[in-house]
Amino acid sequence: MLQLSNVSKIYGTHTVFDDVSLKISPSSRIGLVGRNGAGKSTMFKLMTGEITPEKGTISRMPNTTIKCLTQEPQITEGNTLMQEVMSAFPSNAAADKEEEELLAKWGDFTEEQQLDACERLAELGSIKDQMGHLEADASRMLLGLSFSLDEFDQKVEQFSGGWQMRINLAKILLQKPDFLLLDEPTNHLDLEAREWLEEFLKNYPGGLLIVTHDRQFLDRVVTEVAEIELGRLTVWPGNYTKALERKAEALEKLRAAAERQRKELEKQQEFIDRFRASATKSTQAKSREKQLAKVERIEPPETDKSRMHVRFPEPPQSELEVLTLRGLKKAYGDNVLYTDLNAMLERKQRVFLLGANGTGKTTLLRLILGLEEHDGGELNIGGNTDIGYFSQHQLETLNPEHTVLRSLEEAAPIQMDQTEVRGVLGRFLFTGDRVDKKVKVLSGGEKSRLALARLVLGKNNFLLLDEPTNHMDIPAQLVMESAFKSFAGSILCISHDRYLIQQVATDIWELYKGEIICYNGDYDYYLQKRSEFRALADTNRLKKGGSSFDVIDTPKAKTGRVKAKKMSPKQVAKIEKDIATQETLIADLHRGVNAAGSDHEKMQRLSGELQAAEGELASLNAQWESALEQV
Repeated sequence: MLQLSNVSKIYGTHTVFDDVSLKISPSSRIGLVGRNGAGKSTMFKLMTGEITPEKGTISRMPNTTIKCLTQEPQITEGNTLMQEVMSAFPSNAAADKEEEELLAKWGDFTEEQQLDACERLAELGSIKDQMGHLEADASRMLLGLSFSLDEFDQKVEQFSGGWQMRINLAKILLQKPDFLLLDEPTNHLDLEAREWLEEFLKNYPGGLLIVTHDRQFLDRVVTEVAEIELGRLTVWPGNYTKALERKAEALEKLRAAAERQRKELEKQQEFIDRFRASATKSTQAKSREKQLAKVERIEPPETDKSRMHVRFPEPPQSELEVLTLRGLKKAYGDNVLYTDLNAMLERKQRVFLLGANGTGKTTLLRLILGLEEHDGGELNIGGNTDIGYFSQHQLETLNPEHTVLRSLEEAAPIQMDQTEVRGVLGRFLFTGDRVDKKVKVLSGGEKSRLALARLVLGKNNFLLLDEPTNHMDIPAQLVMESAFKSFAGSILCISHDRYLIQQVATDIWELYKGEIICYNGDYDYYLQKRSEFRALADTNRLKKGGSSFDVIDTPKAKTGRVKAKKMSPKQVAKIEKDIATQETLIADLHRGVNAAGSDHEKMQRLSGELQAAEGELASLNAQWESALEQV
């Protein structure tokens, strides 16, 4: 058990929270939510003992292990990826060292000492066998987090900060502590890695406390939501959506009770005022007045009303074809990103660009902006198109030495005076002396708000957005969803925020193996068709003999149709037999991978065969489904 009881934390004159209590049991799945700056990270530090409270107690069961994922990657340079992950278990290195020392001294041992040494070597061998199983677990975990097998021997310092965060996450998850405290675990994860992590945590045997702004992650993993608001902590049962509903119901009941009491008190006060001087009813009036003084007032619920107000102005209309890609190619040396990109974005489309990390999503935005040059093909931007850009790395677009006020004044139209600029900043929650803060000291969320304020003033009709809600709390995310949905121009957006994609996207583009798969529908349609369309893309790419499929390019259609030649019953029966054979092969390969243990060479070979077999199965299934549609 991990428990906070009546805890208060104060920094100077600022009370972060006062008299809060929270209990985490071994079966807890708690999502900790609140606006940026509400005190979520402070609560983590209290639980790990990094800081102490001014009041209250923090209790932990004896021999309880607690691990916390923070936003600062902690790695040892010089280690390979696998060495770094396995460094979470120092007993392996200690066993190797002791075994080496025993063998070095073997010739000097007496017969009795050699017998003792044999027993100890057997114990060390058992420890190393156990570590071999852990190494196999680590391999599966790294693959789930989207690392490739050929990266296992890469030095950790060669990975970007986002990938180093994944390494830290793998180290913590592999140790399986009694309590996991995870601060934004989905940051830097692509969609498929997030899905893997969701499944892992749903089955995790210990207690979880998770800070995240990923609402879909909260809906799928947590069973309780602890909300920090105005220094108070309230725990709501259910996932995030259910917690919001229960909070709304509770607040409405409290408002109704406060209103009923107000009306009743006014009625009693009216009686007192009317009959205070009455000869016949003054005694009754005084009695009611005494009763009224003893009544405990129900206070209307206090909530944090600070909220962004964002609305994009009506932009000038662009031509119908805003962006056209034909056979676009891009590579960095041997790293080939695109082999053949073909797509068209039209006026008022809101397209979300998805794909695994490293497939070149941000690079495509930079090519559109003219910040980089492509290596072949065509990239055409339609007439009367005015592009606005939001970068996930805000220092690319913001001068760190400028104040907030000056930064927005630079982006404002000439006719806008400083009072109007301050008004815009106020709608993005920059008020008072906050406008005089330098960009370099702003938090990630503040930089995002400032960059969006500049974007709003630009009156662009084509927005390129790279993770626009990444550092925003949930209330700010809701505001931006509404603003993007009402935007009258076109949008091409990179995001891992599945709620944002679900609410805003009209179309999905997926970067897959150097090409774009266009899903002419929303996010639900993408999830429904993803496996099928990838299999078709693989089939077309391989151009196998006897292939009976061609993807039809239907940019206006809301369904991805597939053209298929008619098959005979004999051909269908053969496909069904091939599917059964392939499923048996895949099951055997899965067992082989699991049994490979720490034999990386064998695991790499089997994993390659497994990937090829799964691709072949997907292709066969697509052929079989198409044959059934004909029938």
